[in-house]
Amino acid sequence: MSFDQLKDRIRETPISTIISHYMSLSKKGANLEGLCPFHPDSKPSLKVNDAKGMFKCFVCGAGGDAITFVKDFTKVEFVDALKDIAGKIGIPFEEYQKEKKKNPRLEMAFRVLNASVKLYKKVSTQSPAPYLDFIEKRKLNAESVEKFQIGYAPGNNSLLKYLESIPENDKDFAQKTALDLGLVKYNENRDSYYDFYRDRVMFPIHDHSGQIRGYSSRAVLPDQVPKYLNSGESFAFDKGGILFGFYFGKNFIRQTDQVIIVEGNMDVIMMHQFGFHQTVGTMGTALSEHSIRLLSNMTKNIYLGMDSDAAGKKAMHKINADFMALGILPKFLSYEPSKDPDEFLLSEGRLALIERMEKAPILLDVMIHEVIPEKIPENLELKLKTLQRVFEFLAPLKDHLSASERVVSVAKTLGLKSDPATILQDYRDFLSRQKDKVFTQPEKPKIQKEEEELEKADQESQIENLKPLQDSGPISKSEKVFIKEILCHPEFLTQPNRDEFLAYIEHPEVKRLFQWLVKIYFEIDEAEYVPVVQDELMANSYGKEIRDIATEALFNYGNKYNEKVIQRMLKDYKVMLKMEQLKIKRKVLVERQRSSLTQLEVDGLLVEISKIDKEIHSLKNTVP
Repeated sequence: MSFDQLKDRIRETPISTIISHYMSLSKKGANLEGLCPFHPDSKPSLKVNDAKGMFKCFVCGAGGDAITFVKDFTKVEFVDALKDIAGKIGIPFEEYQKEKKKNPRLEMAFRVLNASVKLYKKVSTQSPAPYLDFIEKRKLNAESVEKFQIGYAPGNNSLLKYLESIPENDKDFAQKTALDLGLVKYNENRDSYYDFYRDRVMFPIHDHSGQIRGYSSRAVLPDQVPKYLNSGESFAFDKGGILFGFYFGKNFIRQTDQVIIVEGNMDVIMMHQFGFHQTVGTMGTALSEHSIRLLSNMTKNIYLGMDSDAAGKKAMHKINADFMALGILPKFLSYEPSKDPDEFLLSEGRLALIERMEKAPILLDVMIHEVIPEKIPENLELKLKTLQRVFEFLAPLKDHLSASERVVSVAKTLGLKSDPATILQDYRDFLSRQKDKVFTQPEKPKIQKEEEELEKADQESQIENLKPLQDSGPISKSEKVFIKEILCHPEFLTQPNRDEFLAYIEHPEVKRLFQWLVKIYFEIDEAEYVPVVQDELMANSYGKEIRDIATEALFNYGNKYNEKVIQRMLKDYKVMLKMEQLKIKRKVLVERQRSSLTQLEVDGLLVEISKIDKEIHSLKNTVP
């Protein structure tokens, strides 16, 4: 594993959660704020934005991501900052510190899995009737099909045929890997191999970095069993370490500061299709401790929206208890009279689900309400039995105030005459009789124990890249305004005349950053824009001045200009940059003219200065 992967893990935790380990923050509008630790501050001037993963002080100029904050706050180097953060949020830093060699087996697994996705996708474009019928019946739009890479496995051993076409030096290894992955099976009676998935709609399972690890498949032919056929555990796939849809939803979880947890892959896909991109799905009905910790580090606003059947309710109660052990009270998202979000959205629509989310009760309160009978029994033993049941629900909270308040409230509802202190002591006695259910730091997922991740670069090169380059000198006022505006409003980059500005930018870092923005802007999602720019500023060693400019711009990123405003401002910036360029050139010529030794040289320079003065005058007349 590399430090790049550790940075991604850290980004999955709200920046306010990390900074709160080092200083106090309070909520102020869309941001959080606190006294800036980087200058003498008497009133809160440090702003923290979780959606963008950034902090910024508008007095002293300090700003950046969580790693930058810890690095500057603790006055340590980059690696030590990573280690400090990892310790604070429960990430095993040592696993990322180890240098690991490439694992040929895992590399081949990724090759085979990625090829299978392309193959199943290609088959689906040939419009097989069962596939089209399924897509139409489930109301999946083209965007969802493309986003989740939904394909179709035909019944003609197409994957096996592909593997047999691989060059001889890789063929046996690829076939053996496909067998280990469960994509291909061996028939002993016929002494032959065959595709495991046949005549099925294929849903690839992406890990949290976007790599395909396995499949969930759906039968589409009459009498085809089983209905669902999924990848089994393998050296490349550990379903306990993966949340379905997390790769597509992680940025939205951070932005909305909430997550919706559902059961099946179709529920996740349909939720995303209707705009609830902050949705993830369990791989089965359970949620691993690893996933609980991951989500709780990202947000404290948890919505549990499992199916309404017995299995769904049981899973919800278990997941609810796990979050409660961390002091989080998830909310209950009901789809009644529908059985799941897929059915609810197709019948009721997006606005109806938004309304249900706004009114969603705390699941713990729903559970308590369900065990308290409408007519309170007169029998004391029945009342105490009900209270004990409530104690069981509350136990994960231990002696948290949220539990104590509910204990007293339920006792009052049941008509128990004991004073609150006695009731609370009874609850504490109940807790003391329970086995300690300590929420331990989750072990590394099993798949991570067996695999050795591909190293993107060794640690030394990563650290070396963080060293600042040679000072390129101060950035001019016009270039500061220009690059700040471009970073804050990258929609300028959609204009066909954007490359013209390169001729008027003198500072090498401004020019380099502008050229990079032009190159990558159309290749990234809008949700990735801020972290991608932050990575570029850090990884390619830009100076402090341009990093400060960029941080302020990114902090204010979000509101877009319309086409008319863009055209007018681009014209103004072009004039501004050209005028400053001419003034700098004039200043150089004047200095040369003053130090000239011959009249002929002086006269020549005066002619050049006069031409520049005319250009400056002409430009001034174009400014409204």
